[in-house]
Order: sequence, then structure tokens, then C-alpha cells
Amino acid sequence: MDAAAAKLSPRQRACLQLVWERQATSKEIAAELGIGKTTVDGYIAEAVELLGARDRRSAAAMVFSETPRAGSGGDPARVSGPASNPPTVAASTEARSAARPWRTRDRPFNTFTLAQTLGWIAIIAVGSIAALALAMAVGNGLPSVALPVLHAFDRLTH
Repeated sequence: MDAAAAKLSPRQRACLQLVWERQATSKEIAAELGIGKTTVDGYIAEAVELLGARDRRSAAAMVFSETPRAGSGGDPARVSGPASNPPTVAASTEARSAARPWRTRDRPFNTFTLAQTLGWIAIIAVGSIAALALAMAVGNGLPSVALPVLHAFDRLTH
């Protein structure tokens, strides 16, 4: 690795590492690192310019490979970085076990399996039925405004 590659910031290095190892797009890199797509594009553009590379894949190859492979920018089996300052990349979203139906910063995209999706549908359905049953049970004690709604729902379900 030359002196220009040593001047890369940790984020530039992390973005190039994902380009190298996975041929990731800017959108995929942004999701992995928890930053914006335009921020990733800026990091990569700065790194390409700093290294004097022709494109993002050749910049990644300059940093992480001794010999670029044809067509893809390098051989992931030969990834090498400086021993004193290895590139840091956020943990993979696939490694996280929490399965929640809402988006988070770490997981902005739906990564549910079919079984997880069906499980959440069942949980929501059972919870809704339980809430409606509770509302029906306490219906006699509710204000007179809510009683017509509960009676209409009762007529729909029977």
C-alpha cells in the first residue's frame, strides 16, 4: 500500500472495503454503515481522487489487493490492510437476531423471512382480537358515545 492509501479516513476505507468484498452499491454501503447514500458517494469520490484511481473498484483494488482480478477490481481472498490500522466496518445486519417489524437505524430495510412475517401477522391478529374482546367486556361501563360503536361491531361479528 502506498502513502496515498495510508491517508484515507476510516470511513473512506470502510466504504472501499465494502466495494471490494461485496461489490456493494452506495445504497447498500449506506445501509450497512448507517449513513446517507450521498455521504457514501462523497467518501468514495474523495478516496478515488486521493488515490488517483479511475473508478471505485480500482480504488478498492489499490487499497486491498496486491493484484487486481479481471473485471471486478480485486480478489477478496487477498484482502490486506495495514496491520496497525485495520479498516473498521459495522457489524452485518444479518448477524443481528432481533426481529422487529419497524425500521431502525441499523436495519432500514425489511429483512424478514416469510416465517417471521407470518409470525408478526399472527401476533398482531391475536393482540387485536384480545383488545376488542376486552373492549366488549367493559362495554357496559363505557360512556354512552362508545356503546353504539361496540354494538355495531358486535352485529358485524355475529
